[in-house]
Amino acid sequence: MKGSHEPVSLRQLVAHPALDGARVVGGAALDGVVRRVTVRPSVDAAGLGGGDLIVVAGLEDATGWQVEAGIRRCALAEVAGLVLPAGRRDPLATSILLAERLGLPLVLLAEAASPHDVALRLAQLVSTPEVVRSEHVLRFVRRIRGQVDSLSSVTKTASEVLSAPVSALSADGELVTGGHSPSAFRRDLTLPQVVTEDETTYVIHPVIAGSAPLWIVAALRQPAVTMIEIAQAVLSAAEPWVLAWLATQRLDAERDARARTTLLADLLRLREDAGAVVRHRAAILGWRLDGWHIGIYLRRLNESPADNLADRDEVLRALEDSGIGGPLVEQSDGWVAWHTGKSEPSPADVNLLLGSVRDALGHLGSRIEIAAGVGRAAAGTGGLGRTVEEAREAALSVDPTVSDPGHDALVAHIDALGVGRLVRAWTRSRSARALASTLLAPLADQDLLLNTLDVYLEHESSVVATAAALGLHRNTVSDRITRTQRLLGVNLRDPDDRLAVELACRTLRPKVREPRPE
Repeated sequence: MKGSHEPVSLRQLVAHPALDGARVVGGAALDGVVRRVTVRPSVDAAGLGGGDLIVVAGLEDATGWQVEAGIRRCALAEVAGLVLPAGRRDPLATSILLAERLGLPLVLLAEAASPHDVALRLAQLVSTPEVVRSEHVLRFVRRIRGQVDSLSSVTKTASEVLSAPVSALSADGELVTGGHSPSAFRRDLTLPQVVTEDETTYVIHPVIAGSAPLWIVAALRQPAVTMIEIAQAVLSAAEPWVLAWLATQRLDAERDARARTTLLADLLRLREDAGAVVRHRAAILGWRLDGWHIGIYLRRLNESPADNLADRDEVLRALEDSGIGGPLVEQSDGWVAWHTGKSEPSPADVNLLLGSVRDALGHLGSRIEIAAGVGRAAAGTGGLGRTVEEAREAALSVDPTVSDPGHDALVAHIDALGVGRLVRAWTRSRSARALASTLLAPLADQDLLLNTLDVYLEHESSVVATAAALGLHRNTVSDRITRTQRLLGVNLRDPDDRLAVELACRTLRPKVREPRPE
């Protein structure tokens, strides 16, 4: 980052941490540019002029006539301002009124402030900002010491170095740690940003980890350009420590995710035979295996690669905000959740749950597009397996390309499925894809034969109708179907063979066929 020598106003210097606790007691013209900081033992403007800020270091009593005389000389020299140390008594009211009338900014340091230290820090900020920036970064690195036990420890260290609040925001702009955040910024741009709201300037730095960034934000009050660059440098230096913390959290989350998915797989496989070990693992995770369960399967519709682990917290928060508590387990194409109650739920309870699922989809918005399926209520460990499988079937039956009037169309209950939706659900399952790939493997590089077979089955094995649909001679269609049967080793006049091949075509080539009405 290049050094900056942008003009610094006295107003920006007064807001700098070096003048923390200082008071502007006279003069309101704080917008003058400060180009040099000078230390004088008394109120003396000899040899100085416009752009000079005088820091008085040797004055013990600001009530003498010498101060008023010095104020006049400083005003005549048009210096940028006068900084007085805290003495036994504040300047006289007449001195303050004089500074007001002459338009000379008069700043009174805090009692514990050292004039020489203040002058040095301000002089560096005005004259050599790149040195100040390097010192801040070095101070942050020394304080952090490579020990990061939480995200708040990183933001706290950055806050101490910058003498300004530093917060961390989630991908959606919500506070994760800290208490200051801008009301709006470009979350779609994972780039460093600077946003000014009223008298506060927010320096925003993205930390990119996975599909969703984390934002670290410094809130500066009326900063100079140099202070903005210093904050950018410190936040950039903090990024590796945030990434290290995120990596640790990610490893813990992946370990927990493996525990969740493995336990759910064991419960679905063992059903009623779940032994003491499995029940003990469920107790550790806080899962209830007794009672009545209603399974919920959340299937992602996003075409882009999905990071279900990274988005789990957002989905879990959406479910909880909609009144759905309980476990949430990652799957290859989404998540499994379930609601557990002590007694068998009534139809009204089920309808209420369906409404809550729709609300949850609404909370998630468009970034995480989901089709949800809900199973029937079932009791016990075996019932949990059944309702989860039913919820998966219902979620697979949802076809968002047919019609999407709202989230109602993206939530399906297993009892509301027709025969056609059940068939679509089966053709979207992993087992169906595996069987279809094996059956149609001989036609993997025979697009003409596969397309002809698709249309032939669509037109109820009619050669004449298929020829008309494809614009071919009936003998060509007949020849292709004969070759297809020979390659596949099937007889399409046999009902079982014909059904198997038709389902395989539906599974692997859904876009070739127009969906039949249910």
